[in-house]
Amino acid sequence: MNFTNMKKYLFSLFVVLVFCFSTNAQKRKGHKEKIKLLKISYLTEQLDLTASEAEKFWPIYNRHNKNILDFMAKKADAIKKEINVVKEIDSIDERKALILLNLTQYLERKKFEERQNYITKLKTILPIKKILKLQIAEKEFGKKLMRKYRHRKNKNLQKKGSD
Repeated sequence: MNFTNMKKYLFSLFVVLVFCFSTNAQKRKGHKEKIKLLKISYLTEQLDLTASEAEKFWPIYNRHNKNILDFMAKKADAIKKEINVVKEIDSIDERKALILLNLTQYLERKKFEERQNYITKLKTILPIKKILKLQIAEKEFGKKLMRKYRHRKNKNLQKKGSD
């Protein structure tokens, strides 16, 4: 294969890979959006929110979830970044390990403080019983989602095994 044909081949391969990666990213984004919509629907049904409650609740709920996800992402990124540098956790020296531990504790504390502020805000717009229902409904939604995921995963494994 000459240089020109090799360049064309590599360019074509690059275009195909970019297309595959972008399609996969769109599928994941669509999947996340679908789960978000299912969760909103489920929580709305479980909480039986009035129009006034819903109008005040959803912005607070969405902001809280974004903040929690941000804390979790920062924690995961810090750990992942350090492990990528040293290749395995046992290779981190004690000083860096202490810095990493302090960072994760700080982020956990911020997450806890965020949760306290969130509950305080919810108390101003929802009855306590609905706040408890919310906590229960979130856990139940997570369990249902995991069961569905496991069921789908097991179904796919069985399907592959029979091929």
